[in-house]
Amino acid sequence: MIRGLYRAASGMLPQYLQEEIAANNLANVNTTGFKKDVVHFRQLLDSQILVAALSGQPGDVNAEEVITNFEQGELRRTDNPLDVALDGPGFFVVLTPNGERLTRNGNFMMNAEGELVTADGYAVQGEGGPIQLFPGDVEIRPDGTIYQNGVEVDHLKIVDLPRPYPLQKEGHNLFRLIRQIPDFNEAKDVQVRQGFLEESNVNPITEMIRLISISKAFQAGQRAIHAQDRTLDRAVNTVGRY
Repeated sequence: MIRGLYRAASGMLPQYLQEEIAANNLANVNTTGFKKDVVHFRQLLDSQILVAALSGQPGDVNAEEVITNFEQGELRRTDNPLDVALDGPGFFVVLTPNGERLTRNGNFMMNAEGELVTADGYAVQGEGGPIQLFPGDVEIRPDGTIYQNGVEVDHLKIVDLPRPYPLQKEGHNLFRLIRQIPDFNEAKDVQVRQGFLEESNVNPITEMIRLISISKAFQAGQRAIHAQDRTLDRAVNTVGRY
């Protein structure tokens, strides 16, 4: 019976993570360039687990892993000349106090010094470093080349990485490398769309259904624990008298 309590409780614990991930996805449904997370479960079969199973001892046979889904979101027209979206694989490179980071959020603007920056003030990187603009019309062509008043100013640094992407979310819609790679590869098969923003790839209906399913699974675990607890109470206080 104690083993039954453990099994029910261990089945409920991953539900906390799934609920947290689904809620975070829903909270960012309108965040430009946001990439949803998904919880995957892996069956672990190593010697320790096999020994525990054969001896009748409870063991953790499931481990959860959070994976980011990098599927492209829909492109929304804004007609803002400094809004850019990537139609295809790749990432913009921005410079933060912690070094270069990657993002799909192309909601850019010009700061007081004339640099092209993100909404958080991080400098958008070009081929030669931060992109310096000056007053005038801005044209960003599909290959990422930036023109002002017909003069080429710079070229957006757009990179791609080997799959699966060795990236981890860092907040502010930024990604950082989780392992070192020799160098970024120049993104191919991608077009820069000026006057567009990439929407989140979260489907709110799917996430709501997921939250409902998680809630029902959690309730089922609670009922199992209550049933085990009543059985244990009966065994201790009733059967134990004889």
